[in-house]
Amino acid sequence: MKVNVISAKGLETNLNVVIDKKDLEKKIDQRLDEVKKDINLKGFRPGKAPKELLKKQFGQALQGEVLEKVLQDTTVEVLKNKKIKPASQPKINIKSFGENKNLEFDIIVEKFPEIKNLDVKKLKIKKYTVKSEKKDVEERLKMLAENSKKYLDKDKTSLAKNGDLVIFDYEALIDGKEFENNKGKNIQIILGKDLFIPGFDKQLVGSKKDDKVNVTVNLPQNFPNKELVGKKALFKCDINNIKYSVDQPINDEFAKNFGVKDLNELNKNIESQISNEYQNITSQIEKKEILDELNKQVSVELPKSLLNDEINNITQSFKFEKLQKNKKEKDINKINLDEDEKKQALSLAKRRVKLALALNKIGDENNIKVENFELENELNSQLRNYPGQENNIREYYKKNPNEYLKLKGPLFENKVINFIKKNAKITEANITKEQLKKLFSSPDTSETKQKKTKTQTSKKRSSKK
Repeated sequence: MKVNVISAKGLETNLNVVIDKKDLEKKIDQRLDEVKKDINLKGFRPGKAPKELLKKQFGQALQGEVLEKVLQDTTVEVLKNKKIKPASQPKINIKSFGENKNLEFDIIVEKFPEIKNLDVKKLKIKKYTVKSEKKDVEERLKMLAENSKKYLDKDKTSLAKNGDLVIFDYEALIDGKEFENNKGKNIQIILGKDLFIPGFDKQLVGSKKDDKVNVTVNLPQNFPNKELVGKKALFKCDINNIKYSVDQPINDEFAKNFGVKDLNELNKNIESQISNEYQNITSQIEKKEILDELNKQVSVELPKSLLNDEINNITQSFKFEKLQKNKKEKDINKINLDEDEKKQALSLAKRRVKLALALNKIGDENNIKVENFELENELNSQLRNYPGQENNIREYYKKNPNEYLKLKGPLFENKVINFIKKNAKITEANITKEQLKKLFSSPDTSETKQKKTKTQTSKKRSSKK
């Protein structure tokens, strides 16, 4: 085998490979020896037919099979010997192949760039701490008390008002006609909260037990049957009961309902809970600042193949968002991005690819890997969000192993981020709730503050940054 470098410019290398026809013939003969025992040829016992006859009859098919394997194996060997780590699938151009001909082909490959001077220990990051305030605990206690209110039956002649609990059955019609799931039994709503259907509550104010009330509303955006969204519906309601609320005193007895001994312990639990909630937010901010710092420090040529793939992924995500908002157009291929959106997609793609390269380098240098049990735990965590659909989702991943492997992206990213947090130069920062809100809402270049994408197609090569 002869290998020559035709050109090497930037990240792209063009290699020419020549394999002697004799070596190719040997591989074809070896493959023929492997399969001849299974070939049944009329007039010969299995495995006893002359090789030349078999080659004449099956040689062309074997040639194609051997060619595919030789191209694959040789490409891997050549790139390994040349110490080229491909950023994407190499392109193969066959220049010569056939009977009594050498196999000659070109390998066009784009390699991963070398990232220099990336020292995690020199990264400067902040660790934020937010202490819960007394008024936060008090507000949470009031909310618990509100949700723990007891409701007692009203007198039959008493009229319903805001704050009352109304229990009713209904039958809904659109243009006088029934539709799927148009009936409900013993529905409970608290008047004034407007949580059932916007505008529904106020039409029950003034009703009393055993009344029949007609309520007219437009079906909301989150109505399950999307074809009926926005249509005017008549709800024929039978009022079963009306209850008034009794304020829940906040004391030790109230606290015991939550498994603690007294109100003081409940206050401490709430304080801890609020602090944990703040910690989830500060972790997001810290992660974003780490990625921002990496984005600033890393200056490297980006592989065009990865960049183009990421641009396509983001473009499709942006198009999908626009399609969701466009009530007239239903074909995503007819949705176009304006110039600002194209620039945004390019900027975001560059950031994602650069950060993916940086995180992969840190992971490789420090032997950070996602273990199989971690991948399975992540899948189980996701399945808990879809009760009743677990088997269907598992079957989907079983039939689509590449989709299953995409779960690795966020797991790997988080492991690298945690490694950075442990090894970088940390500055402790105690901040208030107001400062936290300001940090979380501040403009940045992260896609979490730009267009939020709903697809996860980009996880194949770079997880979301």
